[in-house]
Amino acid sequence: MSSKIKQKHYKQSGVIPVYKGKVVVITARGSKRWIIPKGSIEWELSAQESAAKEALEEAGVKGEVYPDEIGTYTYEKMGGRFKVRLYFMEVSKLKNNWDEKYFRKRKLLTPKQAIKKVVPAAVSKIMAEFFHENRHLIKQKKPKSKKKKKS
Repeated sequence: MSSKIKQKHYKQSGVIPVYKGKVVVITARGSKRWIIPKGSIEWELSAQESAAKEALEEAGVKGEVYPDEIGTYTYEKMGGRFKVRLYFMEVSKLKNNWDEKYFRKRKLLTPKQAIKKVVPAAVSKIMAEFFHENRHLIKQKKPKSKKKKKS
């Protein structure tokens, strides 16, 4: 007789939030690891709506979550298996106060910096592929021209 314990499966969704060309990252609760906002998909909400809700609660960002999934990854924690569906979010507002402000740090990083710092590695990989294929979604600042003043 097998003593296998049936593992619970959970569905989550998250966003890669971008504000003015920078990726908004947050720290995991109780750690200094940089992550992206994610959480359980609520039964009354779509995966995108749940991801937007988590982004507002965890990172204090509001904006448009694009409808197409950009990748998925799985992880195991506390005896459960979590499958996370990721979406791109174009952030229109960074709130000064939000639900988890005192539990997390928030930082804006270039896509290159975010890819290096964000964990888990599966998220970094999805991010790298997405930004490589969708450079047009990251609005680059125009370099200032170096005109010399005439004396």
